[in-house]
Amino acid sequence: MLCLGVFMFSCAEDDITPLENNRRATEDNAIYRVANPNSDAFCDFKLLENEGRCWNGDLTVYEDCHYNLLFTRYGNGWTGSDASYSVSISSDKILWMFGDTFLGTVRADRTRNPTGLVRNTLVLQEGDLLTTYHSGPISNPRAFISPQEPDEWYWPLDATTFENEIHWMLGRLGNTGEGGNWSFEYRGFDLAILNTSDLTIKTVSTKIDDPDISFGSCLVEDEDYTYLYGISTRPLQKRAHLARVQGRNLTQPWSFYDGANWIDTPSDYVIAKAVSDQFSVLKDGGQYYLITHEIIFGDRIFIAESDTPTGPFLNRRILYCTPETSGNIFTYNTFAHPEIATEGELRLSYNINSFDFSDLFKNADLYRPKFIRIDNWK
Repeated sequence: MLCLGVFMFSCAEDDITPLENNRRATEDNAIYRVANPNSDAFCDFKLLENEGRCWNGDLTVYEDCHYNLLFTRYGNGWTGSDASYSVSISSDKILWMFGDTFLGTVRADRTRNPTGLVRNTLVLQEGDLLTTYHSGPISNPRAFISPQEPDEWYWPLDATTFENEIHWMLGRLGNTGEGGNWSFEYRGFDLAILNTSDLTIKTVSTKIDDPDISFGSCLVEDEDYTYLYGISTRPLQKRAHLARVQGRNLTQPWSFYDGANWIDTPSDYVIAKAVSDQFSVLKDGGQYYLITHEIIFGDRIFIAESDTPTGPFLNRRILYCTPETSGNIFTYNTFAHPEIATEGELRLSYNINSFDFSDLFKNADLYRPKFIRIDNWK
């Protein structure tokens, strides 16, 4: 059984007024619904200055005020996270898949209560209505989905739809035991099958038990195949690899690109270098575009293009430079969101974080995606 909370909020950033509160909870699951009556018509897309001539002058970059407002949350569900995968699951619904997530209350001054994180959540967008999905009661929330081993957890990767199902790739992780903020490692990559109608979990199975390549970091649905891009990590370098499945059903056998052929076992053939852990590839006008954040916590967002999904990706150039990157504040993992873009424009999000964990409680605008719109991007 699911619990449901419905909250209607005004669009003002610092004045949030609940108009209705019908929240109920069970020990099994928790769902919150939060609606913002804002759309593109309610805010002006501010043109962003190209300070220092970071990107090509032909580009025009705007702050995406609609989605920045929509994801400025104050409670009753998702209030911040990293990873910002999105997939259209119907003509009027977008599913957002987030990693470590803050749930709870954000004060009017944008400070957070000192609460912990859950490892992953889903947010269903229906127009400007956001519904947060996690497991556990409201008083003690847990990740939406967890592995069987108690010392492991899932971080989201990309997803696609097949018939009435969502096929969602997950990175299964555990602690290395070394201590510190970065003492985690991949242990495998699993596939979760969800019902599109109610987001209940049908099955979870392991697709890749070798933790070296994170297949599923990015998915591209092409005419005959779904391509699954993955990342391997070497000192000061991240490299992209490629698998594919015929059609959209990710439970079917995968094949892997070795530079010349598609083979039955994972290949270490590199199709692109200098890519971030989570990135995007999209197809537009017969071209394939790879969009990635600068690795090692840089401030630049790059785009490159190819005639084929296998690369090579050439004409690498800068799309944007994130102004937030300074001191303890860093940005990372840029995502493209074609589900929210209109023809001719590019909509991107990037994550904002701090090396000082306490900063995330002082300013709830740090640990969240920021959205931009880019015109004349090709």
